Formats: sequence, C-alpha cells, structure tokens
Amino acid sequence: MDRSGHFYACYVVDEISRARLLELIPPRYPDVIAHHITVQFDVPRDAAPPDPPSSVCVTGIADDGHAVQGLRVAIDGSSVRPDGRIYHITWSIDRSKGARPVDTNLVMSLTTELAPIDIAVTPAVFGEG
Repeated sequence: MDRSGHFYACYVVDEISRARLLELIPPRYPDVIAHHITVQFDVPRDAAPPDPPSSVCVTGIADDGHAVQGLRVAIDGSSVRPDGRIYHITWSIDRSKGARPVDTNLVMSLTTELAPIDIAVTPAVFGEG
C-alpha cells in the first residue's frame, strides 16, 4: 500500500446537486468549497473508494457566525461517520480569517435542522502526494 501523501475517501457532490444546493443555501463566506463529504482520512493513495450509498441527503446547516459554514449530511440514514465525527460538506469559509475546511468539524454542534434535501454523489479518493 502506498501511503505517501495525504489522501481521503469521500463522496463527491455531483454538479447538478451542487448547483441546486448553492441556489437553496447561499454560501455565507467568500471561499466556497461545496465539493465533497469525507468518509475517512489518511487512506492509502491506492485505496478503493467507499461503497456507493443508497441515499444521501443534507439534513442541517451549521455556521459559527465568523468564518465557517457547513452542511450536515446523512449517508444511508446516519449522520455519524465510522470515526464518530459528523458527515458534512464544508460549504463556505473565510480563509482571510484563518478558516480551513477541516474547521467545519468544529462547528457541526451548531447545526440547525433543515428539511432533508436529497443529493447525488460519486465515491472517490482524493489527496495530495
């Protein structure tokens, strides 16, 4: 297994779903991410993508009121990842205030419920190496 670099298994939000979500939930901060849902960090470069889910829906929005906005997601009915964190999409951040996409993990406790919004995703492995 090749572990050089930093790779993660994820579900990439498809373009139609992304465009629809951007209309329904305007990004609050200038740096719009709106790309993927992380399933697992630190996977090998040659890891298999996660299994395709039966259902994926956005169920809430979290915002720290300063620089980080994220969308809580349910995968096959659960919002809890195998590592105990919350499935989410980093929606928007303000990098000029030091925000990073990983900071979305810290704001998920601030989630406000939304009526579920079904989205389409593609399993993938991404990273830098």
